[in-house]
Amino acid sequence: MLEAIRKHAQGWLAKVILALIAITFALFGVDSYMKGDGSSNVVAEVGKLGISREELTREIQAQSDRMRESLGPAFDPAVTETADFRKQVLDSMIERKALLQDAHKLNFLAPDAYLASVLAQIPAFQQDGKFSQPRYEAILRQNGRTPAQFENDLRQSFMLEAITSPVSLAAFPSSASLSQIAGLVAQQREVSWVDLPASSVASQIKVTADDVARYYSANKAEFTEPEQIRAEYLVLDRNAVAAGIAVSEQDVTNYYSSHAAQFGQPEQRSASHILITVDANADAAQRAKAKAKATELYQTLLKTPERFAELARTQSQDPGSAAQDGSLGTFGRGMMVKPFEDAVFAMKPNEIRGPVESDFGYHVIRLDGIQAATTVPLAQVRAAVVDELRKQQAQKIFAGLADNFSNLVYENAASLQPAATAAKLALQQSSWMTAKTAPPPFNHAGLSAALFSPESIKSKHNTEAIEVQPGMLVSARVAEHRAARLRPLAEVSQAIEAKLRAAQSSRLLMQKGEALTQALAKGEESGLNWSAFQVVGRQPSAELDAAGVKAVFRVNADRLPGYAGTTRPDGSYRIFRVSRVLEATTPDPMLLSSIGQGVMQAQQRADMKAMVTLITSSQKVTIKPNAIEGR
Repeated sequence: MLEAIRKHAQGWLAKVILALIAITFALFGVDSYMKGDGSSNVVAEVGKLGISREELTREIQAQSDRMRESLGPAFDPAVTETADFRKQVLDSMIERKALLQDAHKLNFLAPDAYLASVLAQIPAFQQDGKFSQPRYEAILRQNGRTPAQFENDLRQSFMLEAITSPVSLAAFPSSASLSQIAGLVAQQREVSWVDLPASSVASQIKVTADDVARYYSANKAEFTEPEQIRAEYLVLDRNAVAAGIAVSEQDVTNYYSSHAAQFGQPEQRSASHILITVDANADAAQRAKAKAKATELYQTLLKTPERFAELARTQSQDPGSAAQDGSLGTFGRGMMVKPFEDAVFAMKPNEIRGPVESDFGYHVIRLDGIQAATTVPLAQVRAAVVDELRKQQAQKIFAGLADNFSNLVYENAASLQPAATAAKLALQQSSWMTAKTAPPPFNHAGLSAALFSPESIKSKHNTEAIEVQPGMLVSARVAEHRAARLRPLAEVSQAIEAKLRAAQSSRLLMQKGEALTQALAKGEESGLNWSAFQVVGRQPSAELDAAGVKAVFRVNADRLPGYAGTTRPDGSYRIFRVSRVLEATTPDPMLLSSIGQGVMQAQQRADMKAMVTLITSSQKVTIKPNAIEGR
């Protein structure tokens, strides 16, 4: 029943939605409810919907940002620059478009009451524990998004959850398979082992100068140091500009006075309803029947108002509010469809009115409470006012600085100093870096490409001012350059020889170990010095690493003792003797629960993939030849 909730949202808002709406696969990006952005630069078409290059670029950047945030120092920006990564992003967008169209065809549309209830639960939009329209609008405005986009995001999430949840909820493993898996996981084995040291084959290793030379010739890329540069650069940051702006008390007072509505909360009302739905295209007879039902409920409630919650649960055709005894929570003007809103804001507390007709059908309404309009004292919002004034002034100042900055780095191509002096910026120096190991801000695709271009390296001229993130411009120039260099054979010959000797040692030791293992399996005991018996499980330990666990539990338990071997991290070869298998008598309930969750999730993923593939294949999908070319 929302008609409009106005102005902007981004960034963490997507996290809020994902936290509130659990769907079993990743939802990326925010596009229009069922249409693209109108751009003619379409890279793919899915049924009636298009995906523009701008949408794809935004989604690639959004996923890159999420990876950078989650992986931290382990994040490799080069991964997000590959054609494979761009193809994966495009494929996910195609699947989402296909699912949305299928959901729309099946009329899985989000009711306005649902949107109202979701918004009411988001803590960031609350004041004194209740939804605040001014706070909602202010937060959206600060994040640079429109309310239509935010509502569309919620609607899309609802549609996708509606069409996918039956598949995810239908997955369940059988108790027999869980018990069998739990038994295998809990199984233990009694083992002993003997180690063959690398020294036992040392006399057989032979590496000649010719071997080293051949390896060097065949693997020159391994010994080639990549091209490196050291750069000097300038960063023009809007946030830094804002931090340096002084705001007067008079400016704060004036802003607070002229934006009183923003810092107050208009009158809020809480209401409950019983909805008898009727299709907008229904004929007069159907509408009359629905109205008669609503009228009957209204008459009943006039006589027994205490039955409102009971009748809402049993008779209301709005499932979201029916589960809450009909409650729609607290809302202000502009959040409900007009006929409903007009009725609510004309009622007295505990009054019951109906039937009220809207696009959704006929409502029987009860007004539960009224919260008078309030104004937040200046002292409580002073920091926010100062921050907003700084942002506003910084935006104006930054626009001028950015134009001048861009002109100066272009006009004084051989030096960044004029731009640094004009903008009062410190000239910064980078460490040596390659294109693949460039730290921020040089890991930005555009800046990296410009700085490592042959022209920039040769001329050492400034790059253009490049926006590496909103409100941050960077210009850089190559200060020093090291060309890619093939290290000479003399410099790497010792390392090559050591590598070849290690490879020969591993191969010879494995051959010796495998031959000995085969002999043991035939009953040919060789007087080996076995370790003491030890009972082991599937969890790696100091004595039994992951490779050892795999070897031990691959031994056929039908014929014992059984033997297996594996190479150890220290270069030795360990032969295992499995002498006994210990089965778990009673499955651990916690283990069964954990396995059940894992198996169910695997089934859900498989079922979801099958469903998405089926729905996507039902749409005509066209991908343009240059769809995943560089940004």
